[in-house]
Amino acid sequence: MRFDQKGPSVTGTSFSRRRLLTGATAALASAALTGCVGRRDGDYAQVSGQVPERFARRQRVVLWSAFTSHNATVLQSIIDGFNASQQDIFCEIQLFPGYPALDSKLAASFAVAQVPDLVTLSDVNWNRYFLAETLEPLTGYFDAGFGPDAFHPRFLAEGTIRAQVYWLPWARSTPLFYYNKEIFAGAGLPDRGPKTFTELREWGQQLKGFKYRGAPVKMRGYTGKDDWYFQGSSWAFDGSYSEGMESRLDSEQTVAALEFDRAFIHDDRMAYLADDINADFAAGVTATICNSTGALTSLLKAATFEFGTAFLPEQDAPGVPTGGSGLAVMRNSTRTRKQATWELIKYLAEKGAPEWSLNTGYLPVTTSSLESPKIKERNTATPAYQVAQDQLGRARQADVMRRYVNETISEMLIVLQKVYASNADPAEVLREANRNLDPAMQRVLPKYRRLVAS
Repeated sequence: MRFDQKGPSVTGTSFSRRRLLTGATAALASAALTGCVGRRDGDYAQVSGQVPERFARRQRVVLWSAFTSHNATVLQSIIDGFNASQQDIFCEIQLFPGYPALDSKLAASFAVAQVPDLVTLSDVNWNRYFLAETLEPLTGYFDAGFGPDAFHPRFLAEGTIRAQVYWLPWARSTPLFYYNKEIFAGAGLPDRGPKTFTELREWGQQLKGFKYRGAPVKMRGYTGKDDWYFQGSSWAFDGSYSEGMESRLDSEQTVAALEFDRAFIHDDRMAYLADDINADFAAGVTATICNSTGALTSLLKAATFEFGTAFLPEQDAPGVPTGGSGLAVMRNSTRTRKQATWELIKYLAEKGAPEWSLNTGYLPVTTSSLESPKIKERNTATPAYQVAQDQLGRARQADVMRRYVNETISEMLIVLQKVYASNADPAEVLREANRNLDPAMQRVLPKYRRLVAS
């Protein structure tokens, strides 16, 4: 297979340090996206970059990636394998320091009609690009040799709208409950995770006064940098962010979930707002954390003690959110570039996915990775990985409001900071968040009804 070469025509990219995508930034990004609706397919140029001389005659595909450090190295190794596996396509990775930086730059790129070909979009920001009609529908690309069954059905469904696939699973995860086995044994706690949040709080009372390596410890370290974990907790208390596009932030159940966190931190004083939950857990400062399955590999390297993993605690219901990111093809790329990009996707699903899951800790999301002997062997040797896969049966994707109303996340981070750090009243701050988010919900609602709602 040969592809026609189309040269790049955009100026270089400059990157800022990772930062929170605030409501103001989200509004600017949405404005930038508005201009791309209605443009004909194929009229967007390819972003510029570097092509090594030995690949100069190949069709170039640009992948924008939000992965950093170790994960960026793993992805580059996989792409190097793709470039070596055939002679028609060269894939260039352009790195960004996290999802917010990539998201901001991608939104701005539409204003100048110059885009990459394949993008790692998070589980909550790909929906905004769908509403802006910038994502290529992918169902028609599947054939008898490479079909939808190449992907985990649960994760594939999360990227499917009205029977059309727009977002393919790649770096997917759920939160896990991590606990320090040495602390639990020393405090007389069972060698398992708590079945309910009530039990977690009871164990916190039992841990009071216990010292680990000469220093007092807390039961749980909370993060105020990601509301993903609270999304799951709200479900555990039978609450939610929304029912469809109708907000439930100030419902009795959602308030109860946040009240549990407030009381655990400020009344019991057995939990706290941590600057870095991974570092604190590895240092033995806290007995437990809830963190991504994608953090498992790094925690195994960092911890000097044995730790266990377990399903997230329930209360009235399971509360396990899926997260991470997937791959999306830009709709306004050229047909030739889309063709080449699909060849890259096939390689990633069939050859790259096992290497990715094995070396990063992200969940297996393809048939090739689920059936990989190396991954099965790893899970047997380190059962924590299998716990992560088994918990997937309880998981579900984020509520509609969190997925489609971009300001929801930044607003909820403010809520969590107020409660975790300042002991604010959960009912009051959630009511305020509801009021603040209503204009954004009303702005999104017409498009959501036209393109998504059944």
